[in-house]
Amino acid sequence: MPVVFSPGEAETRPLDPDAIVYTTAQKVADLLGIGPQEAVLVSSDTTLSVVGGSSNDVAKVYITGSDYRNIGFSVDDTILVYSDADPLGFTATITAIESTSNGVGLGFISEGLDVTKYQAADNTYVQNQASFTNGRTRGVTKNHVEHLIKIMQDKIDNLTHNAWRPYLVTGEYINFDTYKPYRRRYYTDYVGTAPLLFRNVQQILRIELWQGDDYREIGAAEARIHLPEDVRAISGSIVMSPGNGSAATLTAGTSTSQWRADFDSTTTAQNLADLINKEDRVSKARVTFDPAFTLEGSSSQVGVHNEFLATANADYGTGKVKVTSMRGVKAGETCSIVSTDSTVEFKQTTKSTATFSSLASTTINVDSTGGFAKAGVCVDASGDVFRYTGKTDTSFTGCVIVVGSALSDIGGQITQDTFVVDLQGGSSSGDVGRLRDWWCDHEMGIIYFNNSYPFFEWNAIKVAYIYGERYVEKAIEDICTKLVVIDLLLADDRSVLIPEGTQNVDLTSKIQLFKADVERNLPRYIEVVTFE
Repeated sequence: MPVVFSPGEAETRPLDPDAIVYTTAQKVADLLGIGPQEAVLVSSDTTLSVVGGSSNDVAKVYITGSDYRNIGFSVDDTILVYSDADPLGFTATITAIESTSNGVGLGFISEGLDVTKYQAADNTYVQNQASFTNGRTRGVTKNHVEHLIKIMQDKIDNLTHNAWRPYLVTGEYINFDTYKPYRRRYYTDYVGTAPLLFRNVQQILRIELWQGDDYREIGAAEARIHLPEDVRAISGSIVMSPGNGSAATLTAGTSTSQWRADFDSTTTAQNLADLINKEDRVSKARVTFDPAFTLEGSSSQVGVHNEFLATANADYGTGKVKVTSMRGVKAGETCSIVSTDSTVEFKQTTKSTATFSSLASTTINVDSTGGFAKAGVCVDASGDVFRYTGKTDTSFTGCVIVVGSALSDIGGQITQDTFVVDLQGGSSSGDVGRLRDWWCDHEMGIIYFNNSYPFFEWNAIKVAYIYGERYVEKAIEDICTKLVVIDLLLADDRSVLIPEGTQNVDLTSKIQLFKADVERNLPRYIEVVTFE
C-alpha cells in the first residue's frame, strides 16, 4: 500500500514552509542579550583571487578546523576581520566555505581589499557576528532556534486566521452569488461575485468555472496532460518552457527528479504532478530550466514549481494532469509544452505545426512559424526536442537540442502545444478588467464576474490563489521573537546564556512578562470570519 495518500489537491500551506519570515535567530539573541561569538586567530595569511575586476575579487580568511567546528560558521553569516595593522577591521558576508591545506577557508566578495594588512603575523582575528551558530560553543544552535521560529510562525497564523507570508490555496470551492441570475441592477456593473475564504490576495492562480460537464479556466493559461491507459509503455520525457527560451525536461524514471510510470495512469498522473510541484511529502527534487535563470532578489535557480502549478486526477478525470502557468492570466499563453512519447496527449492547448526545410547553424528554417510561441520548445516526428530563443516568419533562431543527439537530426513535421486561457467576453480575446471578464478586490478577497461566469449551481467556482500580508508588522515580529524566547527559557535552564549583571528581573518573571505582552498584542491581529 502507498505510504502517502493524496486527494488530488494539495492542502493550504505556506508557499515556502521553510522560510524564516517573522523574525530571525539574531533578533532572538538580541532580546536575550546574548553577544556574538568569540574571535579566533587565523591559521594562515589572507588571500585574494582576482576573477574579473575589483568588484568581483574573492578574498579568503583561514581558520583551524577546530575553531570552525566549535564556533560555527555558515554561508551568509557576517564576519568581522581585524588585525594589529587594521584594528578597526572590516565586515563581510561569507559566500563560500571550503577545506584547504591552510585550514578552513571562509570566502567573501572583496572590492579592492588590501590583504597585506591581514596576515597571520599581524595577529589577524575573525569573529562571527551571529550570536547563534551551529558550532559547539553554546548549547543552543542556530538550527534549533530557526526550528522554533517555524513553529511559532505556524502558531501565529493559526491563532490569527491570517498570515504575514505567502500562503498557497490550491483548490477552494465557492458559490457564485448573483443578482437575479445573469442580470445587472442599479449601482452594479457585474453579474455576480465570489468571496474567497481569505483576504489579502497577492495573486490569483486559477479560476475554474463549472460549465455542467467540465471546468473552464479563466484565471490562468492551462494545458492538460492525458496519459495513456497503459503507462508502463511510456518511455521518454515531457519538456516545458515558461516562454523565455529555456526548457525543463521531465523524464519518466524512478529517481526523485523523475516521474514514475510503473503502475497505473492515476498513480502516474499524481507522481507527475508531484514532480512539477516539487512535493516534499514524497521527496521530489527541484527540476530546473536550461539555461538556468534567477528572479529578482534571489540567487537560487528557478525551478519548474516556481513557474507552473499542477493538479492530478481531481475533477478532470483519472490519468489527467492539469498544468497552469504561475504568470498572470494571458501572460501564461507564452508557455509551451511537448512530449517525446506520442501516446502522451495534450488538451486545452493551441497546437501548431510546421514542416522542416533546412538547418543553418542554430537556425531551423520551416514553411511557417505562425501560431508558435515567440520562444519555447518544439518536437519533431521522431521525438527529438529543441528549444529556441526567437523566431521569424519562416525560421526558429537560437536553437539548441534538448532531447536528441544534435540539431542536424531535426526533420519532418515540427509540433508545439501552447498554453491557453479560456477568456471569452469583454474584447475580441477576453481580458481581466472591470469591463472585461472578471476582476478581483485583492484587499477584501472578492472576485467580480462580468462577461464570464459559471453555471448557477452550488460550488460552481474553484479557485487557487496566494494570500498573505505583504508587510511583516513590527508587532508581529516582536510577538514571534518573544514566543521563541519563552520556549527557549522554558525548555531548559538557559541562565548561562544571559549576561551577568542583567538579571534585575528573574527568569520566571521575565517569562510571565513576555507572555502577558504577547496576550495583549496578539488578539488585535485575529481575523474574525462571519457567514451570512
